Amino acid sequence: MNTDQKFLGEGLGFDDVLLVPQRSSIRSRFSGEISTAARVVRGIPPIQIPILSANMDTVTGWRMATTMALWGAFGVIHRFMSVDDQIKEVRRVKERMRVMEDHPPVISQNATIADARRMLRERERGYVIVHAGDLFNGILVGIATPRDFDAGSPNTPLSQVMTPLERMWTVPPGATLEEAVEVMRQKRIEKIPVVSEDGKLHGVFTMKDHEYYENYPNASLDAKGRLLVGAAIGVQEGDIERALRLVEAEVDVLVLDIAHGELDYTQEILRRLKIIEGVKTPIAAGNVATVDGAKYIRDCGADGVKVGVGPGYVCETRDVAGVGVPQVTAILNAAKAYQNDQDRIPIIGDGGIRMPGDVAKAIAAGADTIMIGSLLAGTEESPGEPVDQDGMLMKMVRGMASASAFERRRALGESTTSAEDYVPEGRTTFTPYKGKASKVLKKLRGGLLSGMSYSNARSIEEMHDRAQFVIVKNPMSPEQRRPLQS
Repeated sequence: MNTDQKFLGEGLGFDDVLLVPQRSSIRSRFSGEISTAARVVRGIPPIQIPILSANMDTVTGWRMATTMALWGAFGVIHRFMSVDDQIKEVRRVKERMRVMEDHPPVISQNATIADARRMLRERERGYVIVHAGDLFNGILVGIATPRDFDAGSPNTPLSQVMTPLERMWTVPPGATLEEAVEVMRQKRIEKIPVVSEDGKLHGVFTMKDHEYYENYPNASLDAKGRLLVGAAIGVQEGDIERALRLVEAEVDVLVLDIAHGELDYTQEILRRLKIIEGVKTPIAAGNVATVDGAKYIRDCGADGVKVGVGPGYVCETRDVAGVGVPQVTAILNAAKAYQNDQDRIPIIGDGGIRMPGDVAKAIAAGADTIMIGSLLAGTEESPGEPVDQDGMLMKMVRGMASASAFERRRALGESTTSAEDYVPEGRTTFTPYKGKASKVLKKLRGGLLSGMSYSNARSIEEMHDRAQFVIVKNPMSPEQRRPLQS
């Protein structure tokens, strides 16, 4: 045994460092001089707030992912559900807003009001396009809304309550959202179909979509003006089908969810998806914490890397397995691995964020974005309902390697390990209810803006280049630090 090779150096976490204040020409962190736009992965547009919600079942479902994208961040829907359910969650996010609805809910005029209501519960749109016959051939005969439904009983055919085509206002193909909005305002309507001269339906504009664009000008959007959303996959054979079906549902990013990303499985599944199946959707992979690990993820063909082994609030990998690298050093390792790359893959700093200043430190170390779990688990949009504990509202948060999460994976057929043999590397606990997730996002972004102004950095790239650290010799323990309050 060569003991000289046992120690690879010292590691630094968020508590061990502070950013060094520098001379700055930035007037104010809120002056508009600073851009926090960043890349999540190669292949999708940048987001305006470099924060991702973690793919944990107590953090990100469709509600959290929708809120994150509306405010300019990004959500990754967890995988601990059936493929069908995960696809439904992705579609709920993608259908929240768009410039033009090019896949509107369509239904036969022979269907009943009850049939239409069931369809709208699935699609969450405020109307149905009505067609003749059993199959839709592109020709519409009318439109119906919940207001029309009130004119009949559940068994009433839609043909009796719909607004027929001859009484509808339409716009031709090529019309812009602004032009459609002008017509809707003049005619005092909230939806307007796009119909060509031959009667074919090309899409639907709605005032609700327009209001989303006005109310959320920094929303994270795809090329069609829809909200960006990611979804997690595993490394089992069934995850190939899961990935392909998520791609078909137009998910924007696949996130390979592995605690230890430097496994042969990572290379195998990335090769299978990208080369054999020809998947074009970007894939982020991880988690890693070393220079070699970051290079491995890149060389396997990933479009983004998740960095972090053991820093999470509900992760017990360091206690159970004795494995990990402090998060500032882990991010620095990934940045070092890619420092000479022409088009380096973006770095996602995953875990360990307790305070707004930690976001600034993670970005300064080289992360493009950061992923958070526990801070968002206590918000209104996270899955589950708040519970009263001694007069305080709390919500559950658990690590995905916890015993309770393991039991859920077994129930879904995701694991064949026996309960007696499984050793949890995560815990289940409760966190104070924090209200809306947007409040947490604003505080975290505010801390980042402040850290960037102290570092005279007007962009994420300048923060990478200009920020400097000083090591704190006697850092506070995590228990001594005040948690982020709502």
